[in-house]
Amino acid sequence: MDIKPIKSRRTTEIILEQIKNFMIQGQLNPGDKLPTESILAEKFEVSRTSVREALSALSLTGILDIRQGEGIFVKRSPSNAVIEPLSFIFLLENDFEKIMDVCIALETQAVDLVARNRDNDDIAAMHKLFEKMKQDLPEGKNVQKDDVSFHLALAGMCKNPLLERMVNTALNISGQVLLSTYQQWVRTYYFENRQMLYQEHLEIFQAVENKDNELANRLMNAHLSKTQQELKRFERIRNILEY
Repeated sequence: MDIKPIKSRRTTEIILEQIKNFMIQGQLNPGDKLPTESILAEKFEVSRTSVREALSALSLTGILDIRQGEGIFVKRSPSNAVIEPLSFIFLLENDFEKIMDVCIALETQAVDLVARNRDNDDIAAMHKLFEKMKQDLPEGKNVQKDDVSFHLALAGMCKNPLLERMVNTALNISGQVLLSTYQQWVRTYYFENRQMLYQEHLEIFQAVENKDNELANRLMNAHLSKTQQELKRFERIRNILEY
């Protein structure tokens, strides 16, 4: 591989782009082992921290497999080839509002399919999840974890592996981009937000259970759009206060 030194732009972005190009050009193939973190840092002429950030991001999206004590390996398989460019786009974009727009588009379509295709096992599993979410509600435990679990569970019920993987990718990346803002938003408006999230999730699930795909679609759109606007407003207020 002809690894080029990093001269400009955001360091992590360039590392991601070079690794992507290695895959496209066939210089990196499924199962291939990458050089060590220190060797990559030396070749790229960047810090090990920048290399570690890029590798962690690629591991998060399922593109690389970082095995403790063994090394870093390409994890891609042919069935994932359509998804991985989306992962790279998310990683390079790093714009929470644009990422949320994609989440809204994907999840509204997914929940429409869920309402059409869900079976009794899906409903039973979702009831168990809501029992746990309800138990967590009074003390506000696991608010973010329960939120993500709900959306991932719905995606898994759409009976379309490709769409499910796309939703999972979008949720994973958006979770990283929004993590700090989301956590502070929940803490600041603690009781109000956790009650709101639970109720909106419950209404979406009830529409799915009733096989009302149009209502489920509208509720998911409203839920995610509202969350997007709330986080955007909160981020703006936080920036003003910090300034």
